[in-house]
Amino acid sequence: MSTRSTAAFAALAVIMCLPGSWARAAVEPEFALAVVAGDTLIGISERLLARPEDWPILAKLNQVPNPRRLKPGSTLRIPVALLREQPANATIVAVSGEVTGPNGTKLAPGMEIGAGASLQTAADGAVTLRVPDGSLISLQPQSAARITTVSRYAGTEIFSSVFRVLSGRIEALVNKLTGPSRFEVQTEFAVAGVRGTRFRVASEAAPGAAPRAQTEVLEGAVGFAAAQTPGDPVLIAAGFGSVTDATGRPQPATALLTAPQIDARDNLQERLISRFRFPAVDGARSYRAQVAADAEFRQGVNEATFSSNELKFTDLADGDYFLRARAIDALGLEGRDAIFTFRLKARPEPPLLSVPAPNGKVRATTVRLEWGANLQAATYRLQISEDEAFARVVQDEIVNGTEFTSRTLPFGDYWWRVRSLKGDGASVDAGPWGDTRKFSLRPPPKTPEPPEESAGKLVFSWSGEPGQKFRFQMAGDPLFARTIEDRDVNEPGATTARPQQGTYYVRVRATDADGFVGPFSAAQRFVVINRLIDSGGANLTTSDGQPVRLQ
Repeated sequence: MSTRSTAAFAALAVIMCLPGSWARAAVEPEFALAVVAGDTLIGISERLLARPEDWPILAKLNQVPNPRRLKPGSTLRIPVALLREQPANATIVAVSGEVTGPNGTKLAPGMEIGAGASLQTAADGAVTLRVPDGSLISLQPQSAARITTVSRYAGTEIFSSVFRVLSGRIEALVNKLTGPSRFEVQTEFAVAGVRGTRFRVASEAAPGAAPRAQTEVLEGAVGFAAAQTPGDPVLIAAGFGSVTDATGRPQPATALLTAPQIDARDNLQERLISRFRFPAVDGARSYRAQVAADAEFRQGVNEATFSSNELKFTDLADGDYFLRARAIDALGLEGRDAIFTFRLKARPEPPLLSVPAPNGKVRATTVRLEWGANLQAATYRLQISEDEAFARVVQDEIVNGTEFTSRTLPFGDYWWRVRSLKGDGASVDAGPWGDTRKFSLRPPPKTPEPPEESAGKLVFSWSGEPGQKFRFQMAGDPLFARTIEDRDVNEPGATTARPQQGTYYVRVRATDADGFVGPFSAAQRFVVINRLIDSGGANLTTSDGQPVRLQ
């Protein structure tokens, strides 16, 4: 089947009454004119008709015997097809991103464009127009459309607005139209004619797939019918949608998916990537989300589709925004809208924390904290808390550099965070808090007790914690450049051969059961001397109690 023949299968029309009434109205729409004193059929024809010489048609339709005499207060029926159509313009209300106008012109709010004008939006582009009856139509990103008709019928409040979607999507908010006014959105495959409703229309012709059109009705009702195929139209009520099948016939109305329930806690975003979470919508294949600067979504900022129930946007400036999200079902119909307001405050960005490492242990009574420099920050604010929620803050400081040493703190677990401060005084701009990081203060390593001498050996001991292992070192200098002993031990103690007379140093480093390696203890000095002993093995001493050394 050719594209041309397929296109002829479907026609879409919005109705505000039963299908039969809609069908009759579509055959011969009429305008009812109240006759006032002085009106004549010929005068009215000259004033309103495209061809004034068609006044006999009005005379016959209204059974007027004398065209120069009409009864004031009576009603004159005039077929809309006979009225004189006066060209009008659509007004650009809002433009965002890249939008190409007629002849490649750059569009701006307040500009007027008329019939024949073409519009195209890039991936980041969107444009909203207002037609003379006050209705709004928004061309979404990656879409193309042409204005077929924008006009007003002479001497009446009847308007005609026709747009043709060449590709992509259009969203329309149509005012309650007066009389037989016309508002249509056409695609290659279908026509949407509306009368006071809110709806969406999409046109798709993917390579290798049958072309299709779809509509989703948010307010009002739609009669969806194939143009050249017998059968009653499918009535689509608000909250339902329909798509054409491979032959161009409309499928039965399908209920639109419910709106996503976005987590209220996401109304404040404090990172460069804005994230919005919600429970998965039953039946959803994917999700579409739009970010705008206004509640009417005329100033679109970003739009994307997502395969999961987490929406992510980046490259947004700090400020207040509106989010519109909807679920997409297996047919491609887009569901009801969730509207969510949020504020983005991600700048100046918080610095990256460096020292101590996450869940780091510090065997000391103070802790040294370090972080990266943010070039936008003048100073930083630092907090240390006894709990992750920062309800029990124990230190809150303004820091000029990128490092800070805490005051003496009790041993235990702590959390810390830093935020960047831009400017100073009353004009300071505080960025969001950065990620929190945990550290633990533990008692410093115990220094070994002075050694005990036993059977020609030196015995060292120190205190430890369950599961710890230790590194024991003994050297002949305080810098441990001349190491005599350097070994691992599994218990808090070590035994070594008694060295020759001299001054020595020992130190110990503990490794916790979780693998954390602590610092070496302070070096402890001890002296080994050769002593005289008696026959019983006791040290010989002088009169003042000092041991007698060998010379």
